[in-house]
Formats: sequence, structure tokens, C-alpha cells
Amino acid sequence: MKFYVFENSRIPQALSLFINIWAITLYPFIICKGKLDQQTRTHEIIHLYQQRELLLIGFYILYVWYWLVGVYRLGSFHAAYRAIPFEKEAYTHDEDPTYPVRRKAFSWRKYR
Repeated sequence: MKFYVFENSRIPQALSLFINIWAITLYPFIICKGKLDQQTRTHEIIHLYQQRELLLIGFYILYVWYWLVGVYRLGSFHAAYRAIPFEKEAYTHDEDPTYPVRRKAFSWRKYR
């Protein structure tokens, strides 16, 4: 999968309205506040695969939906973020750099 990494960007800070964002994936770009370490790189590559399989718009709609439901149920922006199935999959596997290429499509559904 082809993607582009932008390090030392101000974009994550500008988008940090509700939670502190270190890196963000906006297909096909990974944008990071500082230098991208391997664990964060793997985490964000997992998001690239999730975004691609949901044709981008589906990912963003579901991401916001899961976050809003989480805020309502959990009462916390950060707790809601950590409860998003896309994030659960990415955090579970971000220490394994081989995971993104061997994951099955729609694996995030196991984390709902």
C-alpha cells in the first residue's frame, strides 16, 4: 500500500479539539506532530487499511458515530476515543509491524 508520512506537522495540534492528537491518518497521508516511531507508524497503517476497506467516507462516518455514542455512554472524550472499534484494533496490534499486511478485512468488527 502506498502512503505518505509528514512528520513535525502542526496539523495534529490544530485538530486537537477534544483530545490531544499526536498522529492522524487521512488516507493516504499519515501526519505526525514529531518523529513517527514504529509503534505509531503501525497503528496509523492499520487505520489506512480500515479507511481503504470502508471507502474512506464509511470509515469517517462510522468513526464519528462510534465516538459520539461513546461520549454519550461514557461521558468522556478520551474514553469514547479508546472505545472506538477502529482504535481498539489499532492499539491491540500496534506493537506488531507485520499485522497490517496479514490482517483480514474488516477485522475491526471484532472490537465492537
